[in-house]
Amino acid sequence: MTVSCQRIIDQKIFDEELSNYTSPYQGSWYGDYTGTSSGSLKITVYKAGNIEVVRTQHNYSETFFGQVYDNGVINNAVSNSGFSLTGNLNTVSGIWKISSESGTWTIKKQ
Repeated sequence: MTVSCQRIIDQKIFDEELSNYTSPYQGSWYGDYTGTSSGSLKITVYKAGNIEVVRTQHNYSETFFGQVYDNGVINNAVSNSGFSLTGNLNTVSGIWKISSESGTWTIKKQ
């Protein structure tokens, strides 16, 4: 299998850029979701823009993961139970859905 030198160089440049990248949203965010159900949210944004979401409702808690882009858009944040979170950290709000339930969420950076 032949790998071009340019591909190796491009991958090295990409890896260096990624290691130097820090998400502008890095840190801990806390808020609530309301609608047909309600509870609290904690979103932790890591250096590379990966997010960890902890959703708590009454005595139930679940953790799931996703990403946040440079423009603040949350992507691919869906739990094993089917709870999905979409929105934007610039507007500090969005929508959530699970089965036939849905609503809105708001959050603030701590």
